[in-house]
Amino acid sequence: MRRRGYTLLELLTSIAALVILLGLMVSLARRVRAQSAEAITKGLLVKLDRLVAEYQTRNRRLPDVTPFILDTEHHPDELVLQQRAVENNRQLLRALRTQVDLDGGELANLPEDIYNGVNLRDAWGDPIVFLPHYHPDIGTPPGGQYFFVSAGPDGRYLTRADNLYSYENPALEPDTDSPRDEADMPGK
Repeated sequence: MRRRGYTLLELLTSIAALVILLGLMVSLARRVRAQSAEAITKGLLVKLDRLVAEYQTRNRRLPDVTPFILDTEHHPDELVLQQRAVENNRQLLRALRTQVDLDGGELANLPEDIYNGVNLRDAWGDPIVFLPHYHPDIGTPPGGQYFFVSAGPDGRYLTRADNLYSYENPALEPDTDSPRDEADMPGK
């Protein structure tokens, strides 16, 4: 009896099938990672929204932070926005820290690349920005309420298609008794 081995055609077919499977697995892994990053960032937006609502309830005002975009400024340079985002984020966390234990509360157990005690970053490494009111270049929430914005996967704040906004999350819809309601905001 003659023993038959793999032919070259069978070997190449097996290798091609493995390459296709590997490609599908890599694509799926990228998609799962992107969805995970988005879910982490949306969770941070929810936490920040709760913290600012608590701050507003205690102080009857919003935290005082340097504006991310000046009201008269349209389409500022992205590098300038990145620098302002860092400062905005730091000032917001300093203001919240005066009212709330961030390290032992809402922001406890976050990885250091997301929250290091000074900055709070989205899952892509960019600062999450606090906006006390809408700006047409960044986002327009219903009712002119405050909101948070993440630059998204591309790291650019002016590309609205991939940015994440706190007002887009259904868990953040204001109710009539919420301090987030525009009518309850002093000075509005």
